[in-house]
Amino acid sequence: MKGKVREQMKDASNSDLTLRARLPKIFGFAALAVLSISIAAIVFSVFRTQTDTEFRMQGFPASLSKDVVATVDGYERREMEGDITRYLLRADRAISYADNHQELENVYLEVFNQDTEGSERISAQKAIYVPAEDKFFTAYFAGDVNIETRDGLKVATQQLTYDNNSETALAEEAVEFSRLNIRGRSIGANVRTREKVIQLFRDVHIESIGSDGSEMTTLAAGNAEYFQAADRVELAGQVRIENTSNSTRSSWTLSAARAIVDFEQGRDGARAVSRFELFDNVDILTSTSNGQPTRIKSNYALYQKGEDRFDLRGAVHIVTVDGDRPTDIRSETAVYRQQAGVADLAGGSQIVQFPTTIKGESIHALLAEDKSVKRAEITQNAEIIQATSERTTNIAGNRIVAIFDGGRMLETANVLGNGKATLVPSKPSEYTKLSLSAPKAIDLKFVNGALNNVVTSGRTNVAMDAVNNGAEASNKVLTADSVTTRFNSSGSDISHVLANGNAELAVRPLNSSLNAYNTTVYAPSFDCDFFATGNDPKLCVAATNSKTVRVPTQKSSGRGTQNITSEKLYAHFSEKTRDIETLEAVGNARFNELERNASAGKIIYTPGNQLVRLREADPNVWDDKARAKAQEIDWDMANQRSDLRGGVSTTYYKTSTARGATPFGNSDKPIYVTSQTAQFDHRADVAYYNGNARGWQDRNYVRGERMTIDDRRGHFSAEENVQSLLYEVKRTDGSGVSNQPVFASAQKMFYDRNQRTIRYENSVDIRQGKDRVTGDIARISLSEKNDPTTTEVERNVVIVQPTRRVSADFARYDNTAETLFLRGAPATIDDREQGRSQAAEFVLNFREDRFSGTNPSTRTASGRTRSVYKVKNQ
Repeated sequence: MKGKVREQMKDASNSDLTLRARLPKIFGFAALAVLSISIAAIVFSVFRTQTDTEFRMQGFPASLSKDVVATVDGYERREMEGDITRYLLRADRAISYADNHQELENVYLEVFNQDTEGSERISAQKAIYVPAEDKFFTAYFAGDVNIETRDGLKVATQQLTYDNNSETALAEEAVEFSRLNIRGRSIGANVRTREKVIQLFRDVHIESIGSDGSEMTTLAAGNAEYFQAADRVELAGQVRIENTSNSTRSSWTLSAARAIVDFEQGRDGARAVSRFELFDNVDILTSTSNGQPTRIKSNYALYQKGEDRFDLRGAVHIVTVDGDRPTDIRSETAVYRQQAGVADLAGGSQIVQFPTTIKGESIHALLAEDKSVKRAEITQNAEIIQATSERTTNIAGNRIVAIFDGGRMLETANVLGNGKATLVPSKPSEYTKLSLSAPKAIDLKFVNGALNNVVTSGRTNVAMDAVNNGAEASNKVLTADSVTTRFNSSGSDISHVLANGNAELAVRPLNSSLNAYNTTVYAPSFDCDFFATGNDPKLCVAATNSKTVRVPTQKSSGRGTQNITSEKLYAHFSEKTRDIETLEAVGNARFNELERNASAGKIIYTPGNQLVRLREADPNVWDDKARAKAQEIDWDMANQRSDLRGGVSTTYYKTSTARGATPFGNSDKPIYVTSQTAQFDHRADVAYYNGNARGWQDRNYVRGERMTIDDRRGHFSAEENVQSLLYEVKRTDGSGVSNQPVFASAQKMFYDRNQRTIRYENSVDIRQGKDRVTGDIARISLSEKNDPTTTEVERNVVIVQPTRRVSADFARYDNTAETLFLRGAPATIDDREQGRSQAAEFVLNFREDRFSGTNPSTRTASGRTRSVYKVKNQ
């Protein structure tokens, strides 16, 4: 036994040695075999990868039984619930395992719902079927997976998990789907068949093709949900929607953070896009059939395709482009109907289309074919600004309706409620700024973009601001219940203004001075013509019962508010200064300043030289002291002088008014002076009368070719053919004292109030009753009560009485002493009854009824002669 064992051990040892000797060769063959097996395994693996589908979806069971219990070819399984089939499962081969799951090849699954007709069908190369409680299951499909839902949705992918309980099919890889004329793709999807919803996870792309193939809508987004029952797609994450069309309708591209797309069913059952709802960072580019693009931005947009309508909210910005002429639209909300050419804006609305800007809380705009605004209705804080190289026109009001021409220029603008229109020149040194305002309405008409006509309703202000700050520059404001303004062809200058109803024209100097006045003209209506340039009135005619009020800008002595009234007023303006040059008041014209007044059929006032010219209808000037009238009166207010021509007539209301400068009695009755012409120096209080001058008070008068009344110095003079009558003059004779008129004539007469004298010169002839005194010079001295005290006559003195004639070189009558002194070479007394007496001097004492001479006479005079000559003056 032992020997056998040893032999066996020896044989084993030999064998081991032999094996060891052969190991290298064995390992070589083994390595080669392993390599061959590895290559085969790799080839098989590659082939299997290309031909068999692997399960790569999330949620795939981590462990399944590997114990096969059955293998069936041509497998079919129908799960019933009573007489109703819940689902049908077919496969070319089914391998069942101990845990009841199955592996299926070329599988087909159809799931029925007892509440609805139709079924969901799923097919794939492979599937793993995992049952659950209550006959529910989960199926994992791989390889050419196709789903067709009961409402026609088709989905194709490579991996799919189907949960029978929730009726959801989850795909994690690239998915393609279609339904009717809608197709799309995404990376990953969840088909919720019960809800008829497909949820697309990322990189979504959806297309809708019109039934005739003429239109395509493409939807792109980060993720989306397609609600089949509602025919709606909800997109999120960098949404982009494009529409292209071969028809006449518009094409557009839309982008937003998220969007909702609604479809509608056509006659052939195909779905067409009917509505888009876009949220956050909305950006829309749309083009019409003529290729004009429109860019829309907002925070929200609702597009209704049938109406081609965009409902926009939040920072709305619409830009339409016609070549290089965009129309820029902004508002908080907007409704933009593209095909209809309508834009309704609300909240801080603004439209800019060069050269016009439209603003307001809300704007209803009608667009032309090139998408420019052809009509705009603006409400609440409405404003239109049109800026050209010549001027800027600004129109504002509660509501504005504007129409534009084909060149995008204003054609008409109708403003309702608190309207205002302003024209600001581009070169303010050449044109006046013009402003019009009216509470009711302003209607503006333009021609080729230039303002042509403006009609206002309600209390209207037309303000014309001065172009510079020159010494004579002034602003003008025309106010009336309604105003019609016409412009010249350039539109920069007013040519005519017609103002009706309680009209006012105010002229306000920019600079205050002693000669500057604030002038306001009131009248029922104004008709104004303007200079060719500058927006300055040339002539304004105020009709029926006009009133002009001029208030000095600086107070000064002798200056006050000037008032001019007339039936009609013509206001002429200077072309150089553009200030009032002449005010011509016609028909019952009246002028007033302080106590000074004037009236005439026509008053022409030139403020520049302060000259008031009175014409027609018996011109009059008067104050509280006197009145004067003539056929023509020129009143120089600057130099305080007046010239009167033709039938001059003046009235001094009281003797005291002339401060006793006239040689009339002390009476309260007025003094009248007439002449052909007259000049008044109001500062010096001197009046000059020329041409048949005549002055009288009651029955007393003085006449001559010329008269001068120096009221301040108390001088009165008359020249050439002077005649005077002093009606009540005391005369003392043998029968007592009586009043008899005294007539006097001479070539000159002079009255000095301060010296209390009246002087007649050249051919003096004085008559009282039957007495007559002639001589070369007569001088009458007056008492403090202005009664004559002495009368002196010089050279060639002749005194003629009914019975006596006296001649002398000098005669003086003393009214107080009742004596007459005569001097001559010699003095002669010829008495018809008493004879003739001569002496160098005579003294006749009428009170004592005697006279004496200094030389003996040839005959003694006897008898008594008394004569009293009294000139009564104040």
